[in-house]
Amino acid sequence: MNHPGSEPSATSVSSLPHISRRHALIGLAALLAQAGFWSNPLSAAMQAPASAAAPGLARASMLFYTLSQTITGHRDLSAATAARIEQAMRSNVPDFAERLPQLGALLVTGQEAKALLAAATAADAGLRELALAIVAAWYTGTVAGNAAQGTKSIVVAYAEALMYRTVADGQVVPTYCNYGPLWWLKAPPAVRVSAPVAPKPVPVPATTGTPETKGKQAK
Repeated sequence: MNHPGSEPSATSVSSLPHISRRHALIGLAALLAQAGFWSNPLSAAMQAPASAAAPGLARASMLFYTLSQTITGHRDLSAATAARIEQAMRSNVPDFAERLPQLGALLVTGQEAKALLAAATAADAGLRELALAIVAAWYTGTVAGNAAQGTKSIVVAYAEALMYRTVADGQVVPTYCNYGPLWWLKAPPAVRVSAPVAPKPVPVPATTGTPETKGKQAK
């Protein structure tokens, strides 16, 4: 038994659990990550079950990604493109940071694009403009600028612009070959053996010129 102020004995020290430096660092990282997550005001939106499994979404907020899915009507949007559009809109769209949460508050599970646009129109004219700006950015692949405000349009995507999906059955993305962009990355078509074809008889070519008389020798 140790008296107050005395050094612990070897027996008491050896009875303490041994924690390696590696486990200590892992535990510290987990605590910091959890603290950062719950301090994020968008943490509730990031838990939305609609599209929480989108890969590569760490750079974009789930709120903007879910809004984009609803207002465009497309669930298979690119997470990387969503991040670029959101970053460009923060630069080019006035009051984007303030209006994005306001527009997100109008989201309802299973909501259609028309219903979200109607709710945005009824709530605030500025929210309707923001909703339409998000649609325009996804369909054109460009976030428009404003010359009066000194901002230039920002191209965030080309081949992934949604406007090309409408005519994808009859037209490829302009400047690309008929097989579409990055066609060489796709699997080649299955090999098929054609049925044997019977050869067609070749007709004898017609004789031209004047035939010589049999038995006549040339002089």
